[in-house]
Amino acid sequence: MKRTAIAALLAFGALALVADEKTSTQAPPPAAPADSPLVAAAKASGRTTTSTSKKKKKMVITNETLAKSGGHITTTTKTAQQPLPAPPRVDPVLDKLAADQKKQYEAEKAAAAKAQKEAEEKRKRNAERANAIVEGDDAEGIYEDPATSEGRADKQSPPPPGQPQTIQVQKPPTSSF
Repeated sequence: MKRTAIAALLAFGALALVADEKTSTQAPPPAAPADSPLVAAAKASGRTTTSTSKKKKKMVITNETLAKSGGHITTTTKTAQQPLPAPPRVDPVLDKLAADQKKQYEAEKAAAAKAQKEAEEKRKRNAERANAIVEGDDAEGIYEDPATSEGRADKQSPPPPGQPQTIQVQKPPTSSF
């Protein structure tokens, strides 16, 4: 089953790649994206050129300026980087306290598991003893009449399921408006 699923996934992936190659070779190269309305407005305002005044040239980021600049990334040098501070020292008293708390938690957890196991065993022994008494296998029931044992079993067992009680559906009172 796994091999079939893997083979189907590989075939699907291969078909997707072949279909992508066919569509990419047949489609003409995409045209340069048009400028956004904000860039077009900035170009139209003529702010990208410097005037004869002593104003600083303002730069407008467009597709052309990005293509010309090529993008530059600056990084820091190793000498400029500061070493990381040493990790803070942990107080040995806190370590001991944490270890003591962990030991106490494990001891409480083990005690709870032991108590739960003992309670389960006790419940199981009580159920077996009750079953033995009902069946007449206890020390007192050895010399007992079988009819008496049956009578005791009938009293202790739940009644057999009978016909369920019918439920009376109570209708809401009608009000006159």
